[in-house]
Amino acid sequence: MKMTKKKNIVLLIAAFFFIMGVAITVADAEEPAVKIPKASIFMKCPQCALFGITVDEKIEITLAEVLKVHGFCALGGSFSFRAAKEAFKLLYGSELATRHKIKVQTSHHCCQAGALAYITGARGKDYGALHAQGKLIILPAEDKKIVFTDIPSGKSITLRPLFNPHNTMAPLLKRAFKDPSFAPEVTKVMNEKIQEYLTAPIEKLFIVE
Repeated sequence: MKMTKKKNIVLLIAAFFFIMGVAITVADAEEPAVKIPKASIFMKCPQCALFGITVDEKIEITLAEVLKVHGFCALGGSFSFRAAKEAFKLLYGSELATRHKIKVQTSHHCCQAGALAYITGARGKDYGALHAQGKLIILPAEDKKIVFTDIPSGKSITLRPLFNPHNTMAPLLKRAFKDPSFAPEVTKVMNEKIQEYLTAPIEKLFIVE
């Protein structure tokens, strides 16, 4: 009987330290300072299903995936994510947009164009794609517009951004690159602007044509 009690006490002590170890490990696991909301765009990709990349044609593209394209310029990627999501609603309604069947013309360059390319599958003529089913065309910055065109139907929607996230981000990054102690301020702005770009009323971000 005494041996059983001792054994139970030993087991309880071992379980206690095991639980404490797990709790400490979880507590020590650091999360990124920039909070990436769980947001998704759903599209169709018939080729993905055809070749067995996915179970069916429906695919999910998350904001977190999009932001990995450029790596650190979260404002531009988030803004383009919202632009694509709104354009797809206007072009397709409740239907899913088909990846690689969308032409994108954008005067927002760099990370923003890269994010649009990732989402839509559109590629430029210099990308080297053998099968350029989508098209990505870089417009002059002064055009101040993003045009999404459904290639099969020819139907288009134009978004005229009311601002360019690059103008917010560029000076902040420039300062942080010179002085890394300024990085927390960049992080703060990223958290604020990501939320703004994802949740603000569309009329606060774009003029729709």
